[in-house]
Amino acid sequence: MRKPQKLNLTSIPVETAHGGSGSRQVLFSGMPPQAFQAWTKGFLPAGAAYDWHQHDKVDEYFIVLQGTGTVEYADGTTWPYAIDDIFMNPANLDHRITNTGDQESIFYFFRTAI
Repeated sequence: MRKPQKLNLTSIPVETAHGGSGSRQVLFSGMPPQAFQAWTKGFLPAGAAYDWHQHDKVDEYFIVLQGTGTVEYADGTTWPYAIDDIFMNPANLDHRITNTGDQESIFYFFRTAI
């Protein structure tokens, strides 16, 4: 079984891109060939949770834009989340996202079929 992953944007180096005309951060690479399924923006009120769920045959990546809380996985992994954290939820692994802060949490979610 593949394991969830967590990164923080501040720990990812910035590199030049396209001949130095710009720069980028490579958030995830070396992933198996996948089909892009969706890119969504999620909102989670203070004290609320995206209850236990999984994505059938779909990996989910998300970036925290605002808020604090926890991400829990059925395999026992639990991590806090804060602004600029990036997570990878493997397909078919139950997980829950809980806003433990006092403001709304906002996320970008990216889903890819495996």
